[in-house]
Amino acid sequence: MNKLEDYRSSTDYREILRILQKASTEKDNFLWQSHALNKTIFPIQFIEIDFISREVLVNFNSNNRPIDSQLPLYVKLDHRSSVFKVNHFRQNQASITFSLPEMIKTLELRTYPRHLFKPAQDKFVTLRSSSRTSAKESGSELKVRVMDISERGLGLVISEKNGIFLKNNRILKITGLHDDSLYEPISAEVIYVNSEVDPRFLIKKQKSLKVGLKVSTSFPEKNYKRFLL
Repeated sequence: MNKLEDYRSSTDYREILRILQKASTEKDNFLWQSHALNKTIFPIQFIEIDFISREVLVNFNSNNRPIDSQLPLYVKLDHRSSVFKVNHFRQNQASITFSLPEMIKTLELRTYPRHLFKPAQDKFVTLRSSSRTSAKESGSELKVRVMDISERGLGLVISEKNGIFLKNNRILKITGLHDDSLYEPISAEVIYVNSEVDPRFLIKKQKSLKVGLKVSTSFPEKNYKRFLL
């Protein structure tokens, strides 16, 4: 059974859309509503996404049980055991329509073991845009603090003011691990951005974001081992 700490929140529109699209091809999705003494579950038959209106249509099996429009509705997706809450929806017999969720709780899947750093260790990576033109125009690289690392991923904390850098650059180049410059920069994709930063990594009077990067290839072994020290 999955634990709460196995989940993370995603507010990234592209990731939310990706999760819904993949869930639409799977079978074990359902809706539920919690009442004072029980929980009512409605199996989902199919999911459709309207990309223009940014709405989701869900057709479900009601088994002659009504959905209470006065109660919040929860959606459980088979894909990565993702969950989200729907406060406002339109109902038409055995279907409901609602806006794309702004946040989804999704299972954190890790293929490689993760190394967690202590805040006092002050580990950093250096990032730049994958576009040579924009990197040249920006005139600098971005040095970012690392909370955790695996052979194929990074958990970073950045100031909110640098969030625009990530929105404009979904694919980045990692050019350095702390004091080591990488001989060949490594491509990395921004997988999620949210505000769930470990309080120990927060800086006073600075709003921060947690960022997850998926690395395209493993880090050079000697650089990776030195970074862990």
